Amino acid sequence: MSGTGLPPSFWEDRFKAQTTPWERGGINPAFLAWRAAAALAPCRLLVPGAGRSPEPAALLADGFDVVALDLAATAVAFQQDALSTDRAVMADVTVWRPDRVFDAVYDQTCLCALPPALWPAYEASLRAWLRPGGALFILFMQTGREGGPPFDCPLPAMRTLFCAWDWPDALEAPVPHWNANVEQPVVLRHRP
Repeated sequence: MSGTGLPPSFWEDRFKAQTTPWERGGINPAFLAWRAAAALAPCRLLVPGAGRSPEPAALLADGFDVVALDLAATAVAFQQDALSTDRAVMADVTVWRPDRVFDAVYDQTCLCALPPALWPAYEASLRAWLRPGGALFILFMQTGREGGPPFDCPLPAMRTLFCAWDWPDALEAPVPHWNANVEQPVVLRHRP
């Protein structure tokens, strides 16, 4: 078992079998809105659970110092092809620590892919990865049902999990997902 609480082959098998219902298959509309509003501006940024997301390559093209992180070899190889070998890291998000902190983290699918029992360890990793005042651009998957992945990330539970973070006064509009779910975009700030 890995730190993700699942056999190490779980994620690799899902990518090889193309059973990754948390993946959008394109750039997330919330990502585009954050970029258009300059909320997500070039900086040192981490994409945990990057999978085969196109966002890391888009960030790199826009001048970000981006690192993609994943546990599955297929996902890491995808990101290495899109970015470069030194920008795609194979590691467990619950235990990996970078050489230096990031200014921002973009999480489209990592949290919802993890079993809820691992969320506290993942939240601790997020705090360790970010500099004080750094931004977490996160999409909370709203499935309204038990089980996963993707796992439901209800907002009351997210407010509890991320109670040590600064939340915005108002939330942005939810974003529809291809699998009939919606994602709630939120920008949280790492409280010093």
